[in-house]
Amino acid sequence: MTMKTTTYQPGQNIIDIKKKYRLKKVVKLASNENPSGPSSKALIAGKKILNSINRYPDSKSIKLRQTIKDYLSKSYLAIDNIMIGNGSNEILEFVARRFLNEKSEVLFCKHSFLVYKIISRNMRARIIESNPIMKPGPDHLSIDLDDMRSCVTNKTNVIFIANPSNPTGTALNINRISKFIESLPKRIIVVIDEAYYEYSVFQGLKSAINLLKKYPNLIITRSFSKIHALAGSRIGYGLASKKIVNDFNDYRQPFNINYVAQEMAAVSLMDKSFVNQSLRANDAGMNYLRSSFDNLDVSYLNSYTNFLTIKLGQKTKKIFNELLSQGVILRPLDNYNLSQYLRVTIGSKSENKFLINKITKILRSIK
Repeated sequence: MTMKTTTYQPGQNIIDIKKKYRLKKVVKLASNENPSGPSSKALIAGKKILNSINRYPDSKSIKLRQTIKDYLSKSYLAIDNIMIGNGSNEILEFVARRFLNEKSEVLFCKHSFLVYKIISRNMRARIIESNPIMKPGPDHLSIDLDDMRSCVTNKTNVIFIANPSNPTGTALNINRISKFIESLPKRIIVVIDEAYYEYSVFQGLKSAINLLKKYPNLIITRSFSKIHALAGSRIGYGLASKKIVNDFNDYRQPFNINYVAQEMAAVSLMDKSFVNQSLRANDAGMNYLRSSFDNLDVSYLNSYTNFLTIKLGQKTKKIFNELLSQGVILRPLDNYNLSQYLRVTIGSKSENKFLINKITKILRSIK
């Protein structure tokens, strides 16, 4: 018997939308990409090694792992605690392949990143979805750890927690996460997906990284696709015990990370000026969009990321299609059972203004 797998739907393509609607200008604010583009230092590094692209990459990504170790600067983390993936998605897939099967259960919150469901179904595990916080306020649709704890059974093998979460943008206090892990049987693998952690740290929250000292059943995944603007390179990394990292090598292809991606990621990680500039630009854009949506009486979820999830109610699909026809690509969330919401990536200053100009006219016209 073949299990049906939910299909991940990426953001729509700019070229296709231009062609379909005969538009000269299209702004894509659908895939949470850094509008600044990659670090200039990373681009230079990538171009330098193109002449050597005929050679296979380092199968163990030793230089990049050493760079990550130096960057993190934690005495309890060695190079053997670091794994590199073809995007952090690949590391999430390693988790599923290593720890899930048809006799086990996997637990995550409703409206979580769709990849958790896809990889779990591929391993034929039973999927349990806990309820989010439904009370109106700053924690609305955030993960309810109490409800999640009540869903744990003797068959629970893996728990996925995105912090911050996608597609909601909400985040959890690290002390709450620590108490939650403390309450669990030590056999359960807990994955903290920190693809957007740089944005949340900029807003004053803490990463889960120090919890690695206390919990050997913890895995942290991170991405170079967001703040580092290397989404097209497909590269991310994970942090875990040496045993888990070693186990994952049994599932990893020998050359899973291409040469250019390894080099660009290493350089970008150490380009603190680029990262700080991107964070400041994102903060300014976020404030502009929040203020603009407040003026338009459009509600949105609390966000610690580089996107804002807005609620448009019953007219969401109509507004989305109208925006498409006028050159703005946002992300519908029907796949996440959030059909009354759209996810808006924080774009450049001009892209954000273009969006607000278009959506203002649309909202006025459909009232």
